Amino acid sequence: MRDDETGTLWHHITGEGLYGPLAGKRLGTPSNVLHTTVEVALEMYPDIDIAISERPLVRENRWAPLLGRIPVLGRGLRATMAREDDRLPTMEIGLGIWTGDSTAQFYPMEGVNAAGDALVDTFEGRQVVVYFDPRSRSLQAAYVDATSAWWEDDVLRMDNDHAMSGGYFLDADGQRVEVERPLQQFARWYGWALTFPRTGIWEN
Repeated sequence: MRDDETGTLWHHITGEGLYGPLAGKRLGTPSNVLHTTVEVALEMYPDIDIAISERPLVRENRWAPLLGRIPVLGRGLRATMAREDDRLPTMEIGLGIWTGDSTAQFYPMEGVNAAGDALVDTFEGRQVVVYFDPRSRSLQAAYVDATSAWWEDDVLRMDNDHAMSGGYFLDADGQRVEVERPLQQFARWYGWALTFPRTGIWEN
């Protein structure tokens, strides 16, 4: 992102100034922007305004149908990138979580799927549940006081008798509870690894 006032270029995930007069500064404390769907957004905030662009995501050309099925990076973009981290395939999708000091961990979608679409891991000394949210169609994470998690139909159960249903976390009595979430980004591997070059990778 570029601001008009100073012309500084800012990293859109970490909020760090990369180039320009404010390079090295930060746009306040980073926060989460969780992926969701219009259906879920309307359910949670019935009066929300929804902006829908009429512009197509991909310009119409003879390659558009193929690009929709096989995600690739064009040569032009690759030429601007630093050396890639080849520990995972370029277009592997997953959830990256990090702390304010840039300690980071990446959870590949394939690994989370193989773990039953939910797992509990220890990140920076805290338990975190990483799960595939069927409503938002993305991976998400939250700090929990549990050591295991599993799905029963559309309810995510944890071994501390808490659960997650319909996007809401519930205590042992079925009452909604607020959960703290680590900083997180649902991302492709190449972008995550370039942002956090010392990131760990979760392995089952």
